Amino acid sequence: MKILFICRGNVGRSQMAAALFTKYSGIKACSAGTKIFEEKNQKIKDIPLAEPVIRFMKKEGIDVSENTRIQLTPEMVQEFDKIIVMAEPETIPEYLSNSNKMEFWDIEDPKGMDDEGYEKIISQIKSKLKQFIKENILT
Repeated sequence: MKILFICRGNVGRSQMAAALFTKYSGIKACSAGTKIFEEKNQKIKDIPLAEPVIRFMKKEGIDVSENTRIQLTPEMVQEFDKIIVMAEPETIPEYLSNSNKMEFWDIEDPKGMDDEGYEKIISQIKSKLKQFIKENILT
């Protein structure tokens, strides 16, 4: 099963979810963003706002610092079996919202949050991932 995790900037939620999904399931997941047109092939370590993402994933034994931000494209929707979206609804392109492959998770953007906020968001992502893996991968 090919899984794609989506958030707005492909810095926080989707990067963390893809990394944790890969760790928990043993299946490599990918991530992308709905609004990252400003710079192609940017590594998240080069984004100051990504510092807590990198730090918290290191606590999980995962290094995401070299991950590259990827802009979502219509072709990607065709390539994946399941697409989990955590982006704000107004940023979701119509070609994705019309896809029967899409599942929406209402998880707040941790951008600008303190460590406690990040821990809450990561806990929500982990909980959703464990449920998703139980229902879709282990069956």
